[in-house]
Amino acid sequence: MKQSRHISMLVGLWLCAVTVLPARGQAPISGKVTGAQGEPLPGVSVLVQGTPDGVTTDTEGLYRLNDVSPNATLVFRFIGYSTQLLPVDGQTTINVQLEEDAATLEEVVVIGYGTQKKATLTGAVSTMEGEQLVQSPTANISNSLVGRLPGLVALQPSGEPGYDQSRLKIRGIGTLNEGAESDPLVLVDGVARNFNEIDPHEIENISILKDASATAVFGVRGANGVILITTKSGKSGKPKISYTANVGLQAPNSLPEMLNSYEYAMLHNEAEENMGRQQLFFSPEDLDAYRTGTDPIFRPSTDWYDMIIRDVSTQQQHNFNINGGSQRTRYFVSAGYFSQNGAYDVNEAQREFSANPKYQRYNFRSNFDMDFNDNFSATLKLAGQVADMNYPGQGAGEIFFRMLRANPLMNPGIVDGRIIDNVEGLPANINNPLSFITSSGFQRNFNSTLNANIGLSHKLGFITEGLSARGMLAYDHYYQHWVRRNKWTATYNIVRNPNNPDEPVFIRNGEDTPFSFSEGYGRNRKIYTELALDYARSFGDHRVTGLLLYMQEKAHNPSYAYAVPMGYVGTVARATYGYAGRYLTEFNMGYNGSENFPENKRYGFFPSFSLGWVVTEEPFMPKDGLISFLKIRGSYGEVGNDKIGGERFLYLPDVFNYAGGYHFGDANAGNVQWYGGSQEGKVGNPNVTWERARKSNIGLELNLADDMIGIVGDVFHEQRDNILSYLGTVPDLVQAPLPPANISSVENRGFEVEVNFRHHINALNYWVKANYTYAKNEILFMDEPTRPFDYLRETGRPVGQFFGLTSDGIYNTTEEIENSGITSWAWGTPQPGDIRYIDRNGDGALNDYDRGPIGFSTFPQGVYGVALGFDYKGFDFSVLFQGTDKASFYLNEMAAWPFDTDWGSAQKTHLERWTPERYANGETITFPRVELSPTPGKHNYTQSDFWLEDGRYLRVKNAELAYRFSGPFLAQMGVSHVRVFANGNNLLTWSSVRHFDPESPSGRGQFYPQMRVYNFGVNVQF
Repeated sequence: MKQSRHISMLVGLWLCAVTVLPARGQAPISGKVTGAQGEPLPGVSVLVQGTPDGVTTDTEGLYRLNDVSPNATLVFRFIGYSTQLLPVDGQTTINVQLEEDAATLEEVVVIGYGTQKKATLTGAVSTMEGEQLVQSPTANISNSLVGRLPGLVALQPSGEPGYDQSRLKIRGIGTLNEGAESDPLVLVDGVARNFNEIDPHEIENISILKDASATAVFGVRGANGVILITTKSGKSGKPKISYTANVGLQAPNSLPEMLNSYEYAMLHNEAEENMGRQQLFFSPEDLDAYRTGTDPIFRPSTDWYDMIIRDVSTQQQHNFNINGGSQRTRYFVSAGYFSQNGAYDVNEAQREFSANPKYQRYNFRSNFDMDFNDNFSATLKLAGQVADMNYPGQGAGEIFFRMLRANPLMNPGIVDGRIIDNVEGLPANINNPLSFITSSGFQRNFNSTLNANIGLSHKLGFITEGLSARGMLAYDHYYQHWVRRNKWTATYNIVRNPNNPDEPVFIRNGEDTPFSFSEGYGRNRKIYTELALDYARSFGDHRVTGLLLYMQEKAHNPSYAYAVPMGYVGTVARATYGYAGRYLTEFNMGYNGSENFPENKRYGFFPSFSLGWVVTEEPFMPKDGLISFLKIRGSYGEVGNDKIGGERFLYLPDVFNYAGGYHFGDANAGNVQWYGGSQEGKVGNPNVTWERARKSNIGLELNLADDMIGIVGDVFHEQRDNILSYLGTVPDLVQAPLPPANISSVENRGFEVEVNFRHHINALNYWVKANYTYAKNEILFMDEPTRPFDYLRETGRPVGQFFGLTSDGIYNTTEEIENSGITSWAWGTPQPGDIRYIDRNGDGALNDYDRGPIGFSTFPQGVYGVALGFDYKGFDFSVLFQGTDKASFYLNEMAAWPFDTDWGSAQKTHLERWTPERYANGETITFPRVELSPTPGKHNYTQSDFWLEDGRYLRVKNAELAYRFSGPFLAQMGVSHVRVFANGNNLLTWSSVRHFDPESPSGRGQFYPQMRVYNFGVNVQF
């Protein structure tokens, strides 16, 4: 026993030693981290590579790590300094002097036709790195930008594969048109191109140019702002290989919730009663059968959205890229694939072909940079995108129109693989939407794009120091090929068996037809050239730069009017001066024109001027105070917009066109003959020209607490004249169609702010970024007829303002109607349960004179985004909240009204209709009494704010959680690290809109729904 106790004590002491003492070969390591001048650096992250172990330095720059292997490598990381990796090699004391990161201190921003140091920039420019784009599992770049940059306004009206890109505006809308005429100019590597087909893994950075100082160099194309996309270049060093794989699931973000057959039949009977009908269509036996679901063939209850729309569909994306090179030659090569499946579930009804949308894209890029010597260099950028798309023969708008319009009891849809058209005893005036899809055939669209840039640059120091010349030639080729195959798929009618009425008999409607075939082609090309002289030189505290550039662009497309190529020619000049990095001034100029205008108005001069003051460079500012950077800047300038819409060459008259005709002959003799006629064409406008925008901007950039907090704020104003619009006051005496004229003007003003915060606690690094933009426009002048009341005029209102009656609840009793003060009703005398409208002008009559501005326009006046995240020992997390304010969209017909035809559809929300019983019980009432076949000519359905939806919302736009694996084991296999991640898009939405997405387009609800995406992926770096 005694011996056993001794043994137990020895074992216990040994276990304690093992627990307390460091493992054999491990030892503590300590040291000090200093900056370039020997000053201690507090808050430096000191990590043991490949492990979760790490500490941060204290206020004296000191650190200590316990139990570090003698073969380990320490990683020293600090914001603003270059990361250093040092092997331990058995040392117990390691002191480190970190070097300032020149890339951070000398951060440059891509601007029009060049780059500029961010610290000395005087224009309003926002930037983001390409790495942020790949966090969003979306099909295109425009959807990835949403919420991330101040000044960028976006609206995504559709989620259909291949057509789900967002409509982008910069600082709102400054012209009369909300369409392409107000879209920004988008340049990829300096050339106007379609950017939505680019693989996000190819993008280095994106710049948004917003004020005149930043966009004047683009002259006639700069008024709507400019988006600059720069693709990646190779970096000197051994090849770095990266492979990324993504697999995602898509689900509709919001779908209408329709009534089942029992609810529909009950509400339909109620609508008939409200219209005074005595004989109701549905008997009590019918209602009971629909309620119990005992007769699914002759009394079906079909949820068409559930039948035709999948709960989830798939998408995937893959990218493989490699970059590296020597000091003289660098390369970046990338190959990518993206596939997105549609949401239609029609395989059971049609197996001979796929009627489901599918979008596939193949991307390739190779960028080369070559330095022939210290003075002469060249770049070669070659990229291609190939899109292979499959769609039903009918468009998404028509398909969703049929789906939303269909009622639940018209037929069971599909029975034993048979597509049903009609069922005996059921309403048959609405086609089965499933039959509509499968019998329309399919269409394959094939698009390919080739982009090429060749650039040369040579320093001209032998002439004068700081002078250089460069040139670029770009060629773009676009090719389209579509093939349409039509095929009728036989359908069936169901009738009752005369011998057994409960037994269905299927009657075939015709036979399947063979495929028909049609196809078409299209191609176009564009050539772009620019030649430039650059100058940059410092003279003591004086810094001078200059740019002189010539550019021309010519696009060839057989579809252009008169087959005339579309071209631009222009010159650009820029001069900057800075004193001691403190006082900054800049002048920009664009002089360019378009062949779309008459010769005497073809070219325009667009100047801008900006000033900047870096207050923190003044001697009186403390160098170690709360404010680490402060810059005040302002700009004013003029820019143009040649996207004037309409046909080309508006300055030329149309001689005549064929239209109408006449009868000649003797009617009694029976020899009357019809002869086609002609009429005078549109009169030309010899003074047509571009829009001209005068823009001013005042901005402030502020960094606090050693750059831990960054704030950028801008206030902007724009007045745009010469907006092309049609005359609204042409006398009937003038019979010739008149062209549009440059007569309208719009004012746009607002502000934007961006706040960044970044900090760390030991090995935990965390950050928050927030931005808000407010932009409100107003029509200053447009030619419109005289109105009896100012509130009827579009002048003085925002662009796209909705007009209609203003509702004030619902009439609940006859007495309320009689006491309303209205004696004349333009759309019929209301009944209890009808909408109450305000008599805006107080004349006792409700008519068109009571219409006025309601809600807001479709593009929001306010947009914002809040992103936050952290990284900790291999983990990283980020989430982006994005939202809008002051936006509206209008729904009508089957998107808003029940029974828009006698047998049209109805939604769950329509159960909240007005009835005397529901009113008496105090139940929630959100809809007027129900009727059959409502039309805009009826009282309840004339345009009013009752049917206007509030388009503001808040979304979890994007979220990502990832873990990064690294260490000796992976290094032995040649792998630098492996990052696994899960992310998503449109994950959660808060909105007052029910059953439709708040970004929905106005109208009847006939659009492909926006999608929610859940994605999983892995990135491997070699």
